[in-house]
Amino acid sequence: MITKIAPQELPAAAGNRLYLDYVSGTGAAADFFTHSPSDFVAALQQRRGYPYPRQSVPRRLAEYNARLGAHPHAQANSEALGDSSTFVVIGGQQAGFLGGPAYTTYKIITTIRLATYLQENLEVRVVPVFWLATEDHDFNEINHTYFLKQDGEVGRVRFNWEQEGHPIADLPVTEEVKRAYGDYFESISPVPNHSQAKERFAPRPGEDFSTWHARLWSQCFSERGLVIVEPRVLRTPAGDFFRLALERSDEIRSRLDDVSQRLTAAGYTPSLTSAQAGQLYTFDPAGYRVRVEDAQEHLAQALAYPERYSTDAALRPLFADAMLPVVASVLGPGEIAYQAMLKPLYDLFDLPQPVLFPRKGYTIVAQSEAQRLARYQTSAAAILTEQLDADVAFRALMPASELETFASARRGLEDALSPLRPYVESIDPGLGRTCAQTLANLTRSLDKLKERAIRARLSQLGFSRGELRALRNVLLPRGRLQERVLPLPHFINRHGMCFIDEVFSAGELDDFSHHILTLEDEYA
Repeated sequence: MITKIAPQELPAAAGNRLYLDYVSGTGAAADFFTHSPSDFVAALQQRRGYPYPRQSVPRRLAEYNARLGAHPHAQANSEALGDSSTFVVIGGQQAGFLGGPAYTTYKIITTIRLATYLQENLEVRVVPVFWLATEDHDFNEINHTYFLKQDGEVGRVRFNWEQEGHPIADLPVTEEVKRAYGDYFESISPVPNHSQAKERFAPRPGEDFSTWHARLWSQCFSERGLVIVEPRVLRTPAGDFFRLALERSDEIRSRLDDVSQRLTAAGYTPSLTSAQAGQLYTFDPAGYRVRVEDAQEHLAQALAYPERYSTDAALRPLFADAMLPVVASVLGPGEIAYQAMLKPLYDLFDLPQPVLFPRKGYTIVAQSEAQRLARYQTSAAAILTEQLDADVAFRALMPASELETFASARRGLEDALSPLRPYVESIDPGLGRTCAQTLANLTRSLDKLKERAIRARLSQLGFSRGELRALRNVLLPRGRLQERVLPLPHFINRHGMCFIDEVFSAGELDDFSHHILTLEDEYA
């Protein structure tokens, strides 16, 4: 069963007005993108005849995916990119521990579904590609994951790395990483799918961190044709792109400043600043990733040794789109907001900007959890839209006749003290205030007794705040959407590998609502 929530009804999306305007086709958002979310025909036409490196890139992709043990379908897709009539739908994410939050999985699924749709409707071959952003060096974004404890609270496992600051591509599977992997699977529920999930997500001897995660995604999705790529696979053919980025570094900053002003004037919040975006990175002698400060100094180096350079958040999409014939990029709300700043850079690089297609979003609920929520006279949708007031919900569960007993007692107190007030005021006018305070004190004491009685009575009826909190944590762990906190192993552990098939078939591709997917208990 699917329940849909419009994006604007989710408090988590309320601060991203540009994204909301983009998916709804309202406001000035469209002015900052080349295409609307459905403008695939025009995007395809812009790519026909564009000089992509179709000789070297397909070979590199095929070799890399072969090392991952990719399915023949993915291998065939890699090789097909050498044909000028083959195009790409791409999605990407950092190499988060154990796959990172589940929205990465949903992004991959959206990428594959969109590639299938476009291949059927544009009558060209369309390959789904997942860009594993292993050049990132923000270690604290990828070194942890979360799980639900037995008591319903949210726990965390993490690992350390002595070389923090190096790109994630340099991270080996250390003893710390193995310890965190073991801790995670010891912490989650030992349900029948547990051993299957643990084995599927285990690192293999000889793998580094990035290869481990690339293989995990290939293992899950290459049978459906997904091609995996890391930036290091494509750096060698990218010398000309890096050269242009260095030669035009001043113009890049100028254009980012200009679009930032235009976004602000339109009532949107810019996501990037020219001081921190639009620059290349290189590596210092110790292997740490550092920004290029003097662009002119690096021009010759970038052409001779392009493998020594990498892109930041602003240039990464352009790098991918210069190397691959991307018709559409599958993105989350935050990514779409920062890509609103990139159209002037695509123009500067004479590069066609793809359609920016919102990934699908899901919250997963087991049928038994939905039934327990119904006992509390609430629902997953009410919790996600923050319409649930726990105090109000608990009072609503109390039998009306028993609440009336307390209401009657309160009226009795007021009736008992009401005749006293004129009497004591006739003796001493100041005693009227004392009389009012006495009534207030008695009422507060009665209210405390009422709350304790409600808790005790609801406990007798099988209700508890702890259970309601645990149910809320399933849906909003750490107060955030489930998909932004819990990783894919959590769902495989609970529902088995059929979970991926369930998500593939859930909801229309072009419906950008948030989907609550209720799974039958046979999967839990």
